[in-house]
Amino acid sequence: MINFKVDVESLKRELDRELIRLSKKIPLAIARGLNEGGNKVRTQVQHALQRQTGLVKYRSVTSRIETISAAPTKLNYQIIAKGRPAIPIKEFRVKLGPHGVVAFPWAKEHDFKRSFVGNGRVSGAFMARTGMKRFPVRRLFGPSLAKELDKDESARAFNSSADAFVPLAIEKHLDKLLG
Repeated sequence: MINFKVDVESLKRELDRELIRLSKKIPLAIARGLNEGGNKVRTQVQHALQRQTGLVKYRSVTSRIETISAAPTKLNYQIIAKGRPAIPIKEFRVKLGPHGVVAFPWAKEHDFKRSFVGNGRVSGAFMARTGMKRFPVRRLFGPSLAKELDKDESARAFNSSADAFVPLAIEKHLDKLLG
């Protein structure tokens, strides 16, 4: 006859230790998933912002976007657009029309009244007179990414890609942890 004796107390202690170890690693796995999914969302939002604002170069968007990554103690991923200063009009499609500068912010033609291309100290800058007199003048700017971030196409891109990418990334990292 064979007798089996199971030491339940040692098994319970081992399980408790394993659960404590996992409970410390779960926030790290969630943070990694948030960062992975958040990076994919950020890319989709940046492409949408480029199309939405009519910027010629993708770099014009990426240089104005910052992210704050998630950490195990702070489980949120932030996409921040710098709003100051607004984007100079030279970063959009620009041409000189019969009555001044014609640019395409928001991918739509916009004719700037009393505008011209500067020379001298502001050589190559697109300027506009603020009144009927020669001075004062101001530089021409397009949209601000900070104001455009939560509108139209970029908001739709954020919502759809966040739903698609973030839960899957978190699940992947939790599966990796739990085996």
